[in-house]
Amino acid sequence: MKRKLILFLCCLAYTLTTLAQTDLYKRYASRTDIRVASVTNFTLDTGITADVTLLEAVDDQGWEWLCKEFNLAPLSQQQQQQMDEGWDVALFTQRNRQDPTKPAPVVNEQIDHTQSCYVGVSYLTRTLYVFCCSTDRQSDVVVNYLIEKMQRSLRNKE
Repeated sequence: MKRKLILFLCCLAYTLTTLAQTDLYKRYASRTDIRVASVTNFTLDTGITADVTLLEAVDDQGWEWLCKEFNLAPLSQQQQQQMDEGWDVALFTQRNRQDPTKPAPVVNEQIDHTQSCYVGVSYLTRTLYVFCCSTDRQSDVVVNYLIEKMQRSLRNKE
């Protein structure tokens, strides 16, 4: 009985994650100023996958809209200078899984990891990556992946 309950809960978590990604894709797919792609089981590490939705601005108008929609912080003068020199400014944050434009839900003064997702931003490519995880291990790997991506962009310019 305990096994069946655990299996059911795992299936439910997977279904909710997949639906969140599908809803996110559908929410933005009709826009002509951004490209939208949804990848199920994107490989992050050996045996570790996550679902990810990519939102990429096609033009300046699309990027301005994405920045406003996701409440992205404007670049500092130093960051803008780095961009002008061809560096990527990459950031990531936790957001609400059901609506990544909103902050991550907080319970007892802590982020509720079960109801949050990770949004990675590449200012150079004008792309947002929305990762939905269903396990702590996936979350750890996503965070490491996003940190590595940020570090890689710095090493590429040195």
